[in-house]
Amino acid sequence: QAEDETETPERSSIIQTGWAAAKKAVAKSSKSFATDFRFDEDVQLIKFVGNEPMSFMQHWVNRPGKKSFISIGEGDPLIAVGSKPDQKFAFTVLNLSDEDPQLQLMIVGIRLCGQLEKLDSNGKTGPLNRPDLYWAVSKTGTGTKTSYTINPVKERDLAEDWGIDPAAAAELIKTMKPLTREALHVSTKAELAEIAREIASAS
Repeated sequence: QAEDETETPERSSIIQTGWAAAKKAVAKSSKSFATDFRFDEDVQLIKFVGNEPMSFMQHWVNRPGKKSFISIGEGDPLIAVGSKPDQKFAFTVLNLSDEDPQLQLMIVGIRLCGQLEKLDSNGKTGPLNRPDLYWAVSKTGTGTKTSYTINPVKERDLAEDWGIDPAAAAELIKTMKPLTREALHVSTKAELAEIAREIASAS
C-alpha cells in the first residue's frame, strides 16, 4: 500500500492537549542526567547505592566544553577519526559531603574498578553497599599519576567523625535506588559526527 506523504492521521499522537499532557512534557523536558561524582584531594564521605557497576566505552576529546562522550559502538563517528574509547564503569553513590546529599555517578576506569571489586568481594568490606559501611574517598596526583584512596567507615563512627546522624542517613538511603542507564547521557550519532568533524578539522 502506497503511503501519501501529505496524509494527516485522524488522531495525531504528536500533538496532545490538556494540562496533564503539558505537565508531563515539562517534567520530561526538565529531566536532567545524573551529575558525576568528582574525586577531590579533600576526603569525601559516600555511600554506595547498589554494588554493581554499569559498563560502557567512553571517548575523551581534548576540546572546549564537554570532553567525554559514550561510544555508540558500531558506526561510531569518533572511532572513524581515530579516537579510541576507554572502558569505563559507573557506580551509583550518595555523596554525603554535599550540603544537599544527592545520587551521583562515580565513573571509574579499569584499575579503580578492580580495586572496588576486591573490596566488594572481601568478607570484611563487602558488598560495597553493606548497610553498616560508608566510604571515605579521595585522590592525589593528576593524569596517569592519579592515585585513589578508598577507606571503609563504620556506621557507628558517623556521628563522632563526620557529624552525621546515622539513623537519619539510614532512613535517607532506604529511599534510594541505583541509577539506571537513563542517567547516562548518550549522544546521538549526528552529535558525535559533529565532534568528529571538529577533530578532523583541528588535525
